[in-house]
Amino acid sequence: MLQEIAKTGLLPASQMSASSLFSELPRSFCLLLLLLRILGARANELVVLQTRGPLRLTAGETLTLNCTFSGFGPPGGARWYKGSDRGQPPVYNAKGAPLPRVVRVVPQSNTDYSIRISNIQPKDAGTYYCVKYKAATQETEYKSGKGTEVSVIATPSWPSITGPPGRVDPGSSVTFSCSSEGFFPRDITLTWLKDRRSISAPRTVILPPKESTSYRVLSTVEVSLTERDVKSELTCQIQHSTLSDPLRLSFKLGDALRVAPKMSVEPSQLLEALMNQVVTITCSAKGFYPNNTSLVWRENGSEIDLATAEPVAQDQDGTFSVKSSLEVNATEQRNHSVFSCYAVRSSQTSDPVNVTLKIHRGGKERTSSGGEGRWLSSNPGLWVGFVVNKIIAALFLSFLFLRKMLDKTSPGHVAAAT
Repeated sequence: MLQEIAKTGLLPASQMSASSLFSELPRSFCLLLLLLRILGARANELVVLQTRGPLRLTAGETLTLNCTFSGFGPPGGARWYKGSDRGQPPVYNAKGAPLPRVVRVVPQSNTDYSIRISNIQPKDAGTYYCVKYKAATQETEYKSGKGTEVSVIATPSWPSITGPPGRVDPGSSVTFSCSSEGFFPRDITLTWLKDRRSISAPRTVILPPKESTSYRVLSTVEVSLTERDVKSELTCQIQHSTLSDPLRLSFKLGDALRVAPKMSVEPSQLLEALMNQVVTITCSAKGFYPNNTSLVWRENGSEIDLATAEPVAQDQDGTFSVKSSLEVNATEQRNHSVFSCYAVRSSQTSDPVNVTLKIHRGGKERTSSGGEGRWLSSNPGLWVGFVVNKIIAALFLSFLFLRKMLDKTSPGHVAAAT
């Protein structure tokens, strides 16, 4: 019976001579002794004790993972792994160089292999295993802990908005995108606002679609732009359980608009002038956006540089306006000349507005009446005074005529005639 116990290894061979003293003991007592030795060996077997999870931390905090050995086991160190794959680099290796952000809690202990990971990030989420190794020619795994599940609560990144690659004309439908990433848990709400009013955004996805330690949200919306949107704003708003207030980022719709100017010229189409008279032509460009428009004059197709431009003004709706005046000497050579005003923006020239100069070079009466009529039409107050003077003159001439007629019919005048 004792030989069978010796074969189990529970009773060393060196003790066989001493134990022969018990050869006369009953078989049942020997079996009981064997059972107690086996149970004692199992009671002292090494156990890997880990932190009980799951653990939930906020990004930036420090994660402490406890690992202690209880009982007896073979010599050898320990390693920490994230996940069950032992082929990946360990998070901590007792015999290796320490990794950034990872420190041993009790560096010299042979039974406590607890570690701390500072500045925890969503990428650090997962299940961590403390693994005991036994030393041999090559280290082999002896026993592993049950694992500690760790999740990292992270706030979404500040939203990012992308618009069209270039400016578009009013009436165009434009697609805008908003994205945010690096958040956990998965639940998130993204809404679009135009001038603080909610608009529909049917295309919103959260990636990846499967379970993950970190997520990304992407949403797109189409907006039809008008001239009135120069001062409008499109806002992407994000709400998440980690945020006390929503994250908001706005896009100025004017940055996506290109509004052409409305051109006009005064006087329009035809300008009549006297020979050698100096006349003024005014060109206006209104309602353009952005402020990248200038005015250019041409006379019979040739560019001229005699105009005076006023400073660009911004109107209440956010668009811009500019005026340019051209003084022209109405010489005989310029009769029927065509003066054209162009708007130039981003190296592109608009269709012109034209004025034709017609010069009067007739007799004195024509010149006088033509000049007087133009002079009076441009001065209403003087026109009224002119009419009043004409009426007074007519009344005075009528008075003289009547007086002369009365003198002819008087008795003295008749007697003198006889």
